[in-house]
Amino acid sequence: MATSTTLPNNASSNNIHYDELSEIKAIFFDLDNTLIPTRSGDSKACREVSDILQRQYGFTKEEANYSTQNFLKSFRRCPDNSETSLDIWRTHLWHEALPPKYKQLASTIYPIWLDLRHRHLAIPKEYVQLLQNLRKHYLLALITNGPSNAQWEKVRQLEVQQYFDCLLVSGDLPWEKPNPNIFYATCKYLNVQPKQCCMVGDKLESDIKGGNLAGLGATFWLPLTLDEIEKLLRTDESGLEHNKPTFILRNLLEFYDYFSVIKEQSENNEFLEQQQQQQVPEYKKCQSKNILYCRGRSSSPTTTTTATTPPIEFSTSESDNSSDSI
Repeated sequence: MATSTTLPNNASSNNIHYDELSEIKAIFFDLDNTLIPTRSGDSKACREVSDILQRQYGFTKEEANYSTQNFLKSFRRCPDNSETSLDIWRTHLWHEALPPKYKQLASTIYPIWLDLRHRHLAIPKEYVQLLQNLRKHYLLALITNGPSNAQWEKVRQLEVQQYFDCLLVSGDLPWEKPNPNIFYATCKYLNVQPKQCCMVGDKLESDIKGGNLAGLGATFWLPLTLDEIEKLLRTDESGLEHNKPTFILRNLLEFYDYFSVIKEQSENNEFLEQQQQQQVPEYKKCQSKNILYCRGRSSSPTTTTTATTPPIEFSTSESDNSSDSI
């Protein structure tokens, strides 16, 4: 696993890392705040709802802002409730957030907010093109923390599944990032070794730490703000070595700089030609009987690699399955 942390300045400086990334055959992506702008999208949706409440339903500016901010705070704290449906739970959150004289509007406001939310969470066109280009040369997987229903709703509504060979939601499993087992499970379904994979995500404590603990070939950190980069560089490394990314991205599109040369290598082209000849698998359940979605190209065994994927230990301990969007 590479250990150097690099903040790229231009494409030429990135390409010097060719040797570190030459063995990469699979790329793992986080969902929230990496591929989709969850935090900013949710904030934008609530601001628009606030305007609608004022224009169409007679709210004062203070009442509208109070209601939307209360809802957003409650929603981020608990986006799902296993005892009821998403629609019922979110309508309840709106009911609790609204002033007493407007509580009857909860069932009307909820679908308005949901439609706006999905519009603002859409994967940017430039990111879609990036995924499509990468998938011509690499296996792609999505690994996201969060409650099953809430995360799969986003996957379905935003049509995310079409860009990936394997999708894992922690709410379906006994563990979540940074537990290495969720990364090993992805390796197992794609039939690749951890050192042949890299992880891309916005959270040091889950995406980066998890990828490092699992022994992935590289980790790419996409911080939400420049302040997070400065904080990382100032932080004492004692006890935090697993939180150090191999590379830091200012923007997800800088990913091109690292793979613009590698993706054209004949070895990877030959590798993916083999994948296209394989039957497309569709895994429905894992050993723990939790639903797990995985469909895509199956990696055929190579004659040069004899090591096996680290064993997947299906722990019975519960995790908090906190959402990546929090």
